[in-house]
This record gives sequence, C-alpha cells and structure tokens, in this order.
Amino acid sequence: MFSTLVRRTAQEKLPFIYTNPYKAQRLWPPDFTKISPKHQFRLERKYKRRAKLKWARPRWTKAVKIVQMGSILCG
Repeated sequence: MFSTLVRRTAQEKLPFIYTNPYKAQRLWPPDFTKISPKHQFRLERKYKRRAKLKWARPRWTKAVKIVQMGSILCG
C-alpha cells in the first residue's frame, strides 16, 4: 500500500514549483579546502553557537528544575 502511494505521488504533477524569494547570500556549507584555517574556526564557532541557541529549551529546563526541587523538598 505504501509503495502504491509513493508511486502515485511521484507520477502526479505538482501544481506549482516553489521558489524561494530570499536567495542565500553564500553557498552553504562552504568548501573547507578553499578557506583558511582561521576562517574555518570562525565558521565552526558560529555554527556551534547557533546550534546551542537553537536547541536551548529554557521553559523545559526551568520546569525540570522546579520538579526536581519540589521532589527534594517534599520527598
């Protein structure tokens, strides 16, 4: 059944082609063989910082801390 659905969707034509009106300014990921080690390090630092911000969950962390403290105080 699943293969039939995949085949059908592959045969259907899309009504429109989505084009992003906001084109990227730079190619990503860059070719690390062509850039200097200093620039590589900067890009890695930027990526790590952005990934950390993206996956930070302050609400979840606060809730876990409150539950932990509540279980310590009440238990």
